[in-house]
Amino acid sequence: MIDMKERPKLEIPKTMTEKVANIIGYSIFIGALIYMIITFPFLPAEVPAHFGADGEVNRYGSKYEMIVLVVTPLFLIPGLEVLERFPEIHSYPRRMDESNIEEFYLHSRMLANFGKNGALIVFAIIFIEIINYGLIGTSTFGSFLLPLILLFALGPVGWMIERRKIR
Repeated sequence: MIDMKERPKLEIPKTMTEKVANIIGYSIFIGALIYMIITFPFLPAEVPAHFGADGEVNRYGSKYEMIVLVVTPLFLIPGLEVLERFPEIHSYPRRMDESNIEEFYLHSRMLANFGKNGALIVFAIIFIEIINYGLIGTSTFGSFLLPLILLFALGPVGWMIERRKIR
């Protein structure tokens, strides 16, 4: 067992999976952000501000409320990047020792990576849904909105729990 104060910082190269996840997550988010910047002047004064579980709009608000959706990831993502870069600060089971520490670090870092990229995609989905509803008056994702958000928000956790069979 390795005490938290004694955990070494290991230099474990990013896997191809992590690199691809970063490319996908950041590309989708930046694309949606650019889409929002381009379309913002054309949005009506009021846009959907909240969707129900069925994907139906149940509250409208000022289009300027969308600024919160832009600012939130600007604070969230750097925090998630820090968690990803420093797996030695994560919480681990007592069975972690010198023989499996690298594997624990890698799995934990991958979970942080997929969580971060899942969050980026969730924000992109929300941007697209609000913008398209504001511009064309209909839902893009409809009743698939909540399942998509849950898939990208919780899917990485479920997938990594399934894969985490470290001895």
